[in-house]
Amino acid sequence: MSTQTTRTPATRLRRSLSALVDRVRGRRDEVGAIISVWTIAVASGVFLILLGLVYDGGNAMNNRISAHRSAEQAARAAADTMRGLRDGDESVNPATAVTRADQILAQAGWHGTVTINGLDVTVRVTGKSQNVFLGVIGFNSFPIDETGHATSITGPK
Repeated sequence: MSTQTTRTPATRLRRSLSALVDRVRGRRDEVGAIISVWTIAVASGVFLILLGLVYDGGNAMNNRISAHRSAEQAARAAADTMRGLRDGDESVNPATAVTRADQILAQAGWHGTVTINGLDVTVRVTGKSQNVFLGVIGFNSFPIDETGHATSITGPK
């Protein structure tokens, strides 16, 4: 009698099924790797958006507050420059007031427009808050548009 294993159809079938199961398990492992890579990519994108909203959104809020404060200070300085008595007559000098408001805005790093209507001064500051993280996905900046108001009080300086 021979000690070799005989290859019966059942043995061959078992071996074939075993090889098929091993191949399917291998494919599942590959699919799992693809899903893992995809999940990491999506999670990174979501993290980038959240980081952008927090960091860039915070910077935009700080810049808006700074622009509003600068507009208010420029309006107040312009209104203070307009008041005064000259030779007993009240005189209002809008050109000097506009120049003073522009100086205040320039010191703060902003640009704006100054409107004088009687004793009322309105300063409008416009600009952009540049984004760092959201710029990667196409949102390069947030617009800034803030306004400050002041009224001149006439009388001696």
